[in-house]
Amino acid sequence: MRRTPRFQVVAWSVLCLSAVLMFQPAHSRPAPGTQRTIEPSLPLILELRVTPADAARGEPARLEVSVDAATDLRDVTLSLSLPAGLRAESGPLEAIPSPGILRAHDRRAYSVPLTPLAAGDMPIRLGASFQLPDGREFRTEQGTLWRRGPARSEGRHNAGAYEVMGVPVDEPQP
Repeated sequence: MRRTPRFQVVAWSVLCLSAVLMFQPAHSRPAPGTQRTIEPSLPLILELRVTPADAARGEPARLEVSVDAATDLRDVTLSLSLPAGLRAESGPLEAIPSPGILRAHDRRAYSVPLTPLAAGDMPIRLGASFQLPDGREFRTEQGTLWRRGPARSEGRHNAGAYEVMGVPVDEPQP
C-alpha cells in the first residue's frame, strides 16, 4: 500500500515545525514571577590567627585579631571567649578593647599573648556586636581552633572515600 501525498505533506510540515521550535535560542531574562535574592554579607569582617610561641626569643604564643569594617559602624563591641585551659596575659576582657565607632574601610589589628594552662587543642571565639547607621543591630562570632602538639597523620581521599592507614594483618581473619 502506498501512502498518499497528502499524508506526507502533513507529516513533513509537523516535523519541520517541531524542529524549528526545538532549536530556538534560550531567553536571556528569567521567567516573570521568579526573582533572585542575594543575601548581603555583614559589613564587619573578623579574622583570627594563632601564631606559635617562639622559644628562642622567649615570646609566648599570640592570637592575632583583625577587624575590618566595610561601612560606618557604631557601638562596636568585641568579646573574647577562651576555654578553661587557656588565658590571655591581660585577661580576656582587657585583651581586646572595644573600638566603639569604626568608619568605612577602617582596619584594626590586635595581638593577644596567650598562656596555655592545659594540654590539647583549644577553641577560641571572638564575638562582635555592632549597629548600622540606620539603627539595625547585629551580633556575629568568629572562631578558630588552636591545635597544639604533634600534627595528626592526614588521611587520603580516594574516589570519594576517606582512607586512613591501618595495622597490616598477616593472616586473613574469619
